[in-house]
Amino acid sequence: MLSDLDLAKYPFTPQTTSLVESLGIKVGFLTDPTYREILERAKKRVEEAIKDGVVGADLRKPSVETLSYPVAIMFVKALGDRFLYRRYATAEAKRASRLLKKELNAKLLHLAREAFGWRINANMEEDAERYPFLLHFTDYLRNASRLHEAKWKLVNRAVRDGYVRVTKVEAARLMESEVERRIMEGLLAEGEVELPEPLRSYLQEIGKVLEENRGRIGVEALPSEVIIEAFPPCIRRAYEGLISGRKASHMERFALTSFLINIGMDLEKIVKLFVSVSDFDEELTRYQVEHIAGLRGSRTKYTPPTCSTLRTHGLCINPNDLCKRIRHPLTYYRRKIRSIRGGRERKQPSKEQAQTATASSSKGPQEE
Repeated sequence: MLSDLDLAKYPFTPQTTSLVESLGIKVGFLTDPTYREILERAKKRVEEAIKDGVVGADLRKPSVETLSYPVAIMFVKALGDRFLYRRYATAEAKRASRLLKKELNAKLLHLAREAFGWRINANMEEDAERYPFLLHFTDYLRNASRLHEAKWKLVNRAVRDGYVRVTKVEAARLMESEVERRIMEGLLAEGEVELPEPLRSYLQEIGKVLEENRGRIGVEALPSEVIIEAFPPCIRRAYEGLISGRKASHMERFALTSFLINIGMDLEKIVKLFVSVSDFDEELTRYQVEHIAGLRGSRTKYTPPTCSTLRTHGLCINPNDLCKRIRHPLTYYRRKIRSIRGGRERKQPSKEQAQTATASSSKGPQEE
């Protein structure tokens, strides 16, 4: 049985769900002033996720902390922003991981079993001090598959009778992965959240914080390769103009350079893009590029100007439908990449479809 403090720490447990159901709290009830503290904490949870990448643990009032969790989930779901979904799920998962690492082994074991239904046991063998837990390989693989370091690959683990030896820190990390996955599944589930009018002000405040920080935090989600076809029209024009030697304003050069830096283009390649410009000075250009990248001067890495700033300087050229829904060039880039990749995935048959097609076209049964 988990204590009130435990529920505040780990509000994703079935016991928390039962508690909320037993209290009979409905969405309509939340407009009552009695729930104001819970609403404020729920809003703060989401804002912490956006700004800090991890939700804090305010355990001074366990009941408020516990009940603010499902309300925060409701706020995120109501906003319907996939980027926020991932940001929030990751931030709550990191919060849980930090707390789990401080727990006694017995508590961690209990939570893994009760909250997630893991087949996990205490290790009673000689290496128990280093590897206190034995986790069934199916539960291990479900969560380790999202972790890319070599140490998480099953071939690199000690496995006996179907159970993988894991350290306490590793167990907490795997539980973090489980929490993130479960939150995402809940947010992506069908159905919309309709909030009463008095609660929509909370969504407006959260939405404002999200847009203020989206450009800064969005770099984390960008791919390693540069995809030119995903550039917003303003950046595409600046990019093509630079290559053709067209003279550009200081703001246009800054916007393009800071954009290319933030999407991961190699600095040397950026410098070489300026070769066609009539007043090209390699040494000066390199200094300016490195300055914008945060390698010189104040050591501040600059992000591209917002769409509003670009419009002010007359650089918002040929905006398309996607431009009307975003406020920052990096946001456009991320969304366009998802659209491009989604289209490619739809055009290409899945691995299972390919295997089925191959099997059906053969004359006899295939061996795997």
